[in-house]
Amino acid sequence: MLTGLRRQPFDVIHVNQPHGYLAARALRARGLRTVFIHRSHGLELRAERELAHWCKAYGTLATRSWGRAQASQVMSWLLRRHSRAISQCANGHIVSASACARFLVDELHVPVERIAVIPQAAPKLYLDRPVPVVDRARFKRLLYVGQFAFLKAPMVMASVINAITQADEFVSATWVTQKAAHAHVYKMLSETARGRVTLLDWMPQNELIEVYDKHGIFMFPSFFEGFGKAFLEAMARGLCVIAADNGGAADVISHGQDGMLVCTGDVNDMIHACLKLLRSPDLAQTMSQHASARARQYSWDRVARETAAFYMSRLVAQAS
Repeated sequence: MLTGLRRQPFDVIHVNQPHGYLAARALRARGLRTVFIHRSHGLELRAERELAHWCKAYGTLATRSWGRAQASQVMSWLLRRHSRAISQCANGHIVSASACARFLVDELHVPVERIAVIPQAAPKLYLDRPVPVVDRARFKRLLYVGQFAFLKAPMVMASVINAITQADEFVSATWVTQKAAHAHVYKMLSETARGRVTLLDWMPQNELIEVYDKHGIFMFPSFFEGFGKAFLEAMARGLCVIAADNGGAADVISHGQDGMLVCTGDVNDMIHACLKLLRSPDLAQTMSQHASARARQYSWDRVARETAAFYMSRLVAQAS
C-alpha cells in the first residue's frame, strides 16, 4: 500500500478486513491525509457475541480436536484485537446491515457519522431477467441455499423441512450446499423428508437462477448474518422469503408484505409462517409480487453511488 502511495496519491483506501488496522496506522504515522475506509460484511465481534448463545443451545456441528480448538481460540483473540483496533483507526466504516452499525456505536464507540449502512444487492442477471409466473404449484416447493455452517442454522432448516413434509404430503424441498456436506444434511432429515428433498451442489449464478425459478418459498433461518445476500436473490425471483429477523433481512423485509420475519432460532415460528403461506395461496401470490418489486430497489449501481457519496463525506470531514 505504502509503495503504491509513493507512486501515486490516492484520496481513499478501502479495505475489507479488520487486519487492515496496520495499514491505517501506517497512514497516520506518515501524516498522510488519505481517507481509510473499513468495509465489513459482518462484524466478527458481533458474530462471536450472537453465536455464543446458539452454541450453548445447540452445540457445534462437529467436535474439533484439541489442537484445532486451541488454534480457534487464538484466532478469536486476534480477531477481537484487530476489530477493536480498526474501529478506532479507520476514518469510516461501511456495513451492510443496521445491526452492525448499532454494534459499532454501542460496543466499539464509533461515532455515528463515521458509519454508512449500504445494503447489498442481487446479481444484475436476477434483476434484469423477467420473473416467471409464480403459480400455486411453485409454492409447494421450498428452497434453501447456503453453506453448511453453524451460523446458517442447518439444524433449524432440517427441523422445519421435517415438520412441513409431515404436515403436507404435496410439499417438496431443495437444499443447495457444498456436496461434502450432503451426507450430514441427509442424517438430519426424517425418513419422510428424505424422499422429498433434493440435495444440490454449488453451481454458477446463471444456473442457480434456474433453481430459484422453480420454487416458491425460500427459507433463511440463520443464527447470524452480516447481510445474507441469498434471501435478496430469492426475492428478486419472486419467492416468498421466510427469514430469521437478523442481518439484512431484518432491514429489507416488511413483515407480511414482501416477506416474513420470524424470531431467530425459533423453529415453531418458522414452521407456522411456512404453513400460513402454504394454506393461503392468494397471500403468497401477492407477497411474491411485492418481493420482486422490493428487491429491485436494491442494485449494485445503488451500492456504488452510496459508497462514493460516503467517501466524499469522509473526505470533506478529513479536510475540515
